[in-house]
Amino acid sequence: MKKIVIYTMMMMLVIGLTFMLACQKVQLAEYKKFENDTEVPRITVNEAKKDYDTGNIVVVDSRPETAFKNEHIAGAINIPFGSTDDKFSTLPQGKKIIVYCD
Repeated sequence: MKKIVIYTMMMMLVIGLTFMLACQKVQLAEYKKFENDTEVPRITVNEAKKDYDTGNIVVVDSRPETAFKNEHIAGAINIPFGSTDDKFSTLPQGKKIIVYCD
């Protein structure tokens, strides 16, 4: 009987902690509109690889769909340059976005 009580209390604690962690708000990076492409931060391939390996980024391939179909970075999303598609709204929030082209 004592083991059942302890087990029940442990399960309640685990469930409570799970709900508490799941309900926390994610702090999103502040949105900044750049006036021109010279203001956009640049990163090295090594920095991009590090973020890619940790899963902290979304990779966007801005090349035409045909080039994307031929080859692309694994997990990349294709949003061709000048696209008017609503694909931008499908990008996950709270992650760094890395855009690449040729």
